[in-house]
Amino acid sequence: MPNLSGQASCEAMPTEKRPTDEEVASAMRNLEGAVRELMHMSYLAANIFDETFGTANRVSARNDKCVTYAVTTREEDQMSFLINNVASRCNHLVKQFDAAWNGEEME
Repeated sequence: MPNLSGQASCEAMPTEKRPTDEEVASAMRNLEGAVRELMHMSYLAANIFDETFGTANRVSARNDKCVTYAVTTREEDQMSFLINNVASRCNHLVKQFDAAWNGEEME
């Protein structure tokens, strides 16, 4: 049997502060720079991808299932940087959006 000797508290649980519409709107507006930077980086990644894997770099094609490309170390580094940068920006933007939804701003 549980020990019920303690007094029950009649105090209400503190309510969580909800952001105002103005706070949320302000935080969302501040995401514009991050959204535009992400858009710019994804555009660069798409261009580098098209240049790197265009027909000029195609070495051979065997049937419809296998294509070989000649890619320089620099091109590989650029693709790696851009893809990872876009993924990182997306991850950070999701966190910024979640914070903005609560009326908060993140760097």
